[in-house]
Amino acid sequence: MVKRFFSNELERGAFILFIMMIFYNFLNFLFHFSMGRLLGPVNYGVLAVLMSIIYIFGVPSEAIQNIISRYTSKLNIKKENNKIKFLMVKSLKKGFRVSLVLFLISIFISIALSKFLEINFWLIMLTNVLIFSSLILPIIRGILQGRKKFSSLGNSLIIESTLKLIFSISLVVLGFKVFGAMTGVLLGVSAGIIFSLYFNKEILNEKERATDFDGIYLKSVPYFIVMFVVILIFGLDIILAKRFFSPELAGQYSVLSMLGKIIFFATIAISKVMFPLTSEKYDKNENSASLFKKSFLIVLFICLIAIFIYGFFPKLIIGILYGKEYLDMAPYLVYSAIALSFLSLSNLILVYGLSTKGLRYVLFLPLFLVIEIILLYSSRGSIQEYIISFMVSNIIMFIGSFFFLKR
Repeated sequence: MVKRFFSNELERGAFILFIMMIFYNFLNFLFHFSMGRLLGPVNYGVLAVLMSIIYIFGVPSEAIQNIISRYTSKLNIKKENNKIKFLMVKSLKKGFRVSLVLFLISIFISIALSKFLEINFWLIMLTNVLIFSSLILPIIRGILQGRKKFSSLGNSLIIESTLKLIFSISLVVLGFKVFGAMTGVLLGVSAGIIFSLYFNKEILNEKERATDFDGIYLKSVPYFIVMFVVILIFGLDIILAKRFFSPELAGQYSVLSMLGKIIFFATIAISKVMFPLTSEKYDKNENSASLFKKSFLIVLFICLIAIFIYGFFPKLIIGILYGKEYLDMAPYLVYSAIALSFLSLSNLILVYGLSTKGLRYVLFLPLFLVIEIILLYSSRGSIQEYIISFMVSNIIMFIGSFFFLKR
C-alpha cells in the first residue's frame, strides 16, 4: 500500500513538499510565537500589520510563481531546459525593472499609510524593500515548481525561514524591537533568493534559446486577479484591526488571526503540487478532475482536524504558543480556524481553475473582497463580531468559487 501511494506523482510530490512546508511553516510560526512573546501585544500588533503588508506583496508573487510554473511545466514536458533558462532570465530582468518602479512609488504611499496606521514611516519603508523579492523570488521558485523539483523548492523555503528566525530573534534580543524583526525577515528572504538560484543551477548552466511566450501578459491577468483577491482577503483583517481597535487589542487579534492562518499555510503545499501536475495533464489533453478531487479531500481533511483542535483546546494552544497575555482571544479561535479553512478550500478551487484554464467571470472575483471589507467595517464594535464577520465572508467566497469554475 505504501509503495502504491508513492508511485502516484501527486501523492509523492505532495508528501515531499507537504513535510517540508510543515517544517517551513513551523519555523515561520515559531518566528511569530517568539516575536509575540518578545515584543508584547502592542509591538507585535505593529509587526503583524507589516507582515500582512508583506502578504499583500504576495499578490504578484503568487501569481508570478503560478504563471512561471505553468509555462515551465509546458516546456518541461519536452525537457527544453534552454528555453526554460530564457524564460527565467527574461523574467528576472523585467521583474527587477518593475520592482524598482514600484519601490519608488511606494515611498509616497508609505507616507499616507504611516499616518493611517500610526506606524513609523521607516518601518514601512524597510518593509517595502521586500517588493524586490516579491517579483524576483517567485520567478526562480516557479521554475523549480514547474520542473517538479519539490525537494529543492522545499529546501529553499526552509533555509529562508530558518535564517529569518535566527536573525530576527537575535536582533530583537539586542534591543532593535520591530526594526530588528523586519531586518531579520529581509535577510532571510535574501538567503532564499540565493539558494533558489543555486537549486536551479542545472538551468543556469544551459545556453539560452529564445522562444515566444505567446500572450503571456494577457494570459497572466486571471492569475493576478485570483491572487489579488485571495491574498487581500487573507491579510486585510489584521490591517483593518489595527485601524479599528486599540493597539493592545489589535495585537491580541493578530494572534487570533495568525493562528488561523496556520491552516492556510499548512494546506498550500497541496495546491502548489497540484498546479503543475494538473497543468501538464491539461496540456496533454488528459483528465485532471481526479487529481483535483483528491487534492480537495486532502485539504478538507487537514482543515477538519485543525478546526477540531482549535475548537476544543483554544486556551492550551494560545497559552503555550503566545502566553497568558493573549488568552482573552481563546473563545474566538475556532471562528478563525473555520474562516481560514474555507479560504484554503477556495484557494484550491481557484488554483485548479487557473491550471486548466477553467475559470470564468474572473473580473467579478473582487466582489468577495468588497463583501469582506463591508462586513468587517460594519462589525468593528467587538472582536467577536469582527472575527465572525471574517468567517462569514470566507464562507461566502467558498460557495461562490464553484460558480467561477467552467462546467
